[in-house]
Amino acid sequence: MPIRFVANNPALAPLFVAVGAGIVGSAWFGYHVLSTDSAVAVKRNNLQQWNLVPQDKNTKLYSPNHSFWASRSGLPDPRATFLAGESNASDAASKAKMKVKEIKERH
Repeated sequence: MPIRFVANNPALAPLFVAVGAGIVGSAWFGYHVLSTDSAVAVKRNNLQQWNLVPQDKNTKLYSPNHSFWASRSGLPDPRATFLAGESNASDAASKAKMKVKEIKERH
């Protein structure tokens, strides 16, 4: 039936193609986000999955600044103070400064 309708009205063919491509593209994007996003909790064993994202992982679909993510590899995790439960923030800050200095000396 739809093929016969488009054959009788050929001017509507681009409309059907564009709408069909939009439906397929939106379905693909929804699947892509739900299957690859680290913030989507599929398994309920760890409800704070955003705390496990590495500093150098790009979680965006498109990011033109690749050098930013590459420059963050090897940096200490700024959330380590809160996740480790250290009460002395100055000790954690000095450890972070030493780690940054060590990384800079490596390069």
